[in-house]
Amino acid sequence: MKKSNKKFIPFAFIFISSILITLGCSVVKKETKSQLECSNYKNCDESLYILPFLLGEKHKVIQGNCAPNKKPWTHYGNLRYAYDFEMPIGTPIIAAYSGTVLFVRDEFTDNDHGKNQGNAIVILQEDGTYALYAHLTHKGSKVKIGQIVKQGDIIALSGNSGESPIPHLHFQVNTCGDFSKCESIPVSFNNVYPKKNILLKDEEYEAKVVK
Repeated sequence: MKKSNKKFIPFAFIFISSILITLGCSVVKKETKSQLECSNYKNCDESLYILPFLLGEKHKVIQGNCAPNKKPWTHYGNLRYAYDFEMPIGTPIIAAYSGTVLFVRDEFTDNDHGKNQGNAIVILQEDGTYALYAHLTHKGSKVKIGQIVKQGDIIALSGNSGESPIPHLHFQVNTCGDFSKCESIPVSFNNVYPKKNILLKDEEYEAKVVK
């Protein structure tokens, strides 16, 4: 793993700029059936992922998967399997899956809302996929590039930086490092309650202890 890290880390600086320029999140007022038309989710009881926040916490999904390709929605195209979790600025964010940190940016404040001002962390995960944690708070990173993180480790504090209408965490997993060219993939969470393979907008979900 360490040998491959050196290969990927420089590339992270290339693709991350395009991610944060194009990444925008929006609070939507109406539910649509598009969320329910997503497919290929693993049964949550069999998933290797956990929710990206601490055990016992509950957070509402303010934008889910497979949104319509029109404003004010943003989770379509390559972002179709992203989740937005509403949470107060400074909420601890944990690694949903183990891996190696490829990119860290946390110099922007929660009042910086330009297209290229989103703080973020990207992790190359042990299964070969790439996880993006975005809209982090100023100086909210708890990890460094090249650091190996274990599932459940605190990696950052949530925020409101970049194209973010309200404080929240944007989380998505992609098949390759260039988020502008490859698809995001469906993710279910092993410790979610109530038990759901796909999380729906305006629903609140709790991170529970897996028995």
